[in-house]
Amino acid sequence: MTIRFYFILSAILIAPHLFSQNDLVTVTGEAQVDWTPEKSEIHVKREAEDAATIDALERAFGRMVIQGNSTYLKNINTGKLVETNTIFNSIGNSFVKGDVVEVLHTRFEEIEGVAEMEGKKSKTRAIRCTIRLKAKPVTEMTPDFTASTLGCPDPGCRKNDFKDNDPLFLAFQSPSSGFLSVFLDDGKYSQQLLPYSKMADPFQNGIPVTAGEDYLFFSKEKKFTEKISTECDEYVMAAESPMDQLRMYILFSSTPLNKLTLVEGSRTDMLTEKEKASGYKLPKEASSEDFQRWLISNQQRKKDLRVMRIDITVTKR
Repeated sequence: MTIRFYFILSAILIAPHLFSQNDLVTVTGEAQVDWTPEKSEIHVKREAEDAATIDALERAFGRMVIQGNSTYLKNINTGKLVETNTIFNSIGNSFVKGDVVEVLHTRFEEIEGVAEMEGKKSKTRAIRCTIRLKAKPVTEMTPDFTASTLGCPDPGCRKNDFKDNDPLFLAFQSPSSGFLSVFLDDGKYSQQLLPYSKMADPFQNGIPVTAGEDYLFFSKEKKFTEKISTECDEYVMAAESPMDQLRMYILFSSTPLNKLTLVEGSRTDMLTEKEKASGYKLPKEASSEDFQRWLISNQQRKKDLRVMRIDITVTKR
């Protein structure tokens, strides 16, 4: 996989908040999702991994329960409810009190069975995911935000499944001001999508965003670019295999991140001569391993860092 783009601000560096290693927990979660005919293996595994992650975080920090006008944290081992006014992290359609710092191990297992309906038996399949991870609690210092990938420059175009040459856009909004960075990872390389390539070096620690503003990134439309006062990059998805599975990392914190060392994108064979002549380039990148080490280091040290992961597929036409 790679992503192609063609070319289309003040920050004060503050010492990051320290995060105690003692706040980290290691926990295991498990979930099983039915593999129905309309779902691909990639999609079922994605759902199972999300559900197993939610299970792990609920085991570590409790399950959110809403009763009337109150919100509670439920200890899933004892069943005890504790009323809370805390903030939550969201994964899929669930809200959890923790944030993943590092995935230590993931295992998928195909489960076959037999279902009987109206006297007729039929084979069934499911995917079971077991995940072991390190996590930290979400605190009042963890900033909240909403973000979604789009297939067109409109908030209604939410999309996670792309095809070759589809454009990519990102909608973002936060109730608090902070600094935003975005990476796209294919398991080998992590490409930096935000900050934009033309931004000055000090802003490579994150794009400053303002509380309450609705942002749409990767679009040249003036109403979006004038909010960040810089020339933006437009992105086009590209698949290296019949179906690539990617993971977008959206990093947001109230203080800038330490800068990640990046190099120019090296997989220029993904570009045709016509695309090169039209001005297409590859985003700067780091190896997936270097990116993960950098991300884990920031998550361990900074209470004010929130990370959202969005799984994406790109298929050849």
